[in-house]
Amino acid sequence: MSAADALKAARVAGIELALDGDDLVLEASTAPPTAVFDALARHKAEIVALLRSGKDGWTVEDWRIFFEERAGIVEFDGGAPRRWAEALARLNPASPHSEVPRRRWVQFIDDCGRFLDNGWGSRAEALGWGPFDLFGCDGDRPFARIDRAGLLWLINGSKLVALTTEIATIETSAGHRQTFQRRPTEIGSIMLAWDLNP
Repeated sequence: MSAADALKAARVAGIELALDGDDLVLEASTAPPTAVFDALARHKAEIVALLRSGKDGWTVEDWRIFFEERAGIVEFDGGAPRRWAEALARLNPASPHSEVPRRRWVQFIDDCGRFLDNGWGSRAEALGWGPFDLFGCDGDRPFARIDRAGLLWLINGSKLVALTTEIATIETSAGHRQTFQRRPTEIGSIMLAWDLNP
């Protein structure tokens, strides 16, 4: 069960969700089914991130619908793995990490969208590219540490034109080609873009 499924199951079970700091607060007229409670606990971080981003007047239900629609579009139209689709759907253009300029954060999100819309997500996964290879970045300095940047951070408005098991080729707007070699990921020092704190 995904985070979107857990939210849907909570709604069907009559559970209202709210935040109290970093805690997820459940309110229901009867005890929630164990399976729903377990799913909410398993996806707590994703659900908290989704609810926290709703400080702009949207209701929890508005955000749930928006999240499900974005995840569905990314997964089905772009052929991306569901876990990537859900994670990327959580990226908020209005909430960049403090070390990432807003314009660059919006460009990164747009590049991720084009990458998936053009079918590169399923191809990348088939070639062995994992989420850290694509969406990873330095947890403290995601914009400055390009030596720890995944492929999508490096596209920066350019176009991905080729992908093999080890190399990606990017074409700039001027027609110049650059190559990016996939390298071993130091997972301890690298975070995924959707796990960055604003």
